[in-house]
Amino acid sequence: MAMRHDHDWILDIGNTRTKLASFVSGELAEVWTDDAAEIIANEAMETQQLPARMLIAASGNASEFWTNWNNRWQRSHPQPQNLVNLHAKMELGFDVRYDSLETVGLDRLANAAAVLAIDPDSQWMVIDMGTCMTVDAVEEHSFIGGAISPGIDLRFRSMYAGTRALPYPENWRELASEGVAMHIGNDTLSSLLAGAIGGINAEIQGRVDAFRKHWPNFRVALTGGDASFLEVEDPRLIFVDPNLTWKGYHQILQNVEQR
Repeated sequence: MAMRHDHDWILDIGNTRTKLASFVSGELAEVWTDDAAEIIANEAMETQQLPARMLIAASGNASEFWTNWNNRWQRSHPQPQNLVNLHAKMELGFDVRYDSLETVGLDRLANAAAVLAIDPDSQWMVIDMGTCMTVDAVEEHSFIGGAISPGIDLRFRSMYAGTRALPYPENWRELASEGVAMHIGNDTLSSLLAGAIGGINAEIQGRVDAFRKHWPNFRVALTGGDASFLEVEDPRLIFVDPNLTWKGYHQILQNVEQR
């Protein structure tokens, strides 16, 4: 079995989707989702062109395909130990000061690894806008926890599911991109946008103000698919990277190998 020595893979097994990312010479090259990820992985196995290293971050249950594929890796890869199953209790290259390690989101740890690689001496506020919004604190080379609340889309869906009259605005991302009703709506649709998007912006700004009381010189990192809808009004350096979590997973893979 040949190895592609300049290639690493990150497999993110979520509750609803599975994504596979390829890093070439340390840089994120491509991301495949669900069936496309399985096709790429199967082709690499069949052509004996597996990556040198692979990290699996599983918050959901692995499918039969990935379970079988991982078994094939163990049987055929020249260095089977280079497949790493991430868990919070392993040595990650930084400290984790969090009481419930069994339930901490692996993506939150990846974000911590990413910002520590950027600037290990700063205090960080890391905002990840996905299905849920996480706001985490990183200081003194440690992940110390943070807050979890509903993301923008989940707020729309909860209002739709919990009421009889409120609609679910399927095109809310398009409307928000146009700057519609970020704070005050003049009809039901725009009021929903103002409540969910304007509300989450106000929540973020409140957390920024709270962080500032403890860490006057902290830095802010934004990531996640819906990060573009945030309006963090803060003069400090704001670092925006939609691929921050992928880069953090890759950093952890490097940290694990260097132990």
